Amino acid sequence: MAKKIKKLLKIINKSVEKSLMVLMLFFILNLCLPHVGVAQSIEIEQELNPQLPLEAGKVEILIAYPQEPTLPQIKIKEPRYTIKMWVTAYNSLPNQTDASPCITASGLDVCQRNMEDIIATNYKYLPFGTKIRLPELFGDKIFTIEDRMNQRYYRTADIWMKDFQTAKKFGRKWTTIEIL
Repeated sequence: MAKKIKKLLKIINKSVEKSLMVLMLFFILNLCLPHVGVAQSIEIEQELNPQLPLEAGKVEILIAYPQEPTLPQIKIKEPRYTIKMWVTAYNSLPNQTDASPCITASGLDVCQRNMEDIIATNYKYLPFGTKIRLPELFGDKIFTIEDRMNQRYYRTADIWMKDFQTAKKFGRKWTTIEIL
């Protein structure tokens, strides 16, 4: 009889251990995996529109959404520091660049990317990838430093532009640069 009780206790211990393992696994997964949020329900109101004639057996349903969906608000980042520089514009033309006019010093292909948010500069404290703003000229538009200029230009930034005439019209401007 004592052997049967010991055997039964051994079986119970094994099943309790397995149950504890399953519970522990459940809690670990519950902590590690993301939870699904509770969605806001959409109320449906049924109203008849007396101004429009309805066909027999048809009812017009108006859906009232809780609120219009909006994009998240982005805070405009305060600059780490500001400097004054000359700003000019350039294009991907061989006489304004080197033998590979579309490739920047960082290796970015501006012609393929086709967005006017790239700047070249020789200012030694601004490495590739630095984000800057030109608030007096472009407001909150953010530019990225991806190219370098000839060493003879000091404290100058050069904005890449698609069109030659637009770049020529831009000219040369003394402005504040905000380094983000």
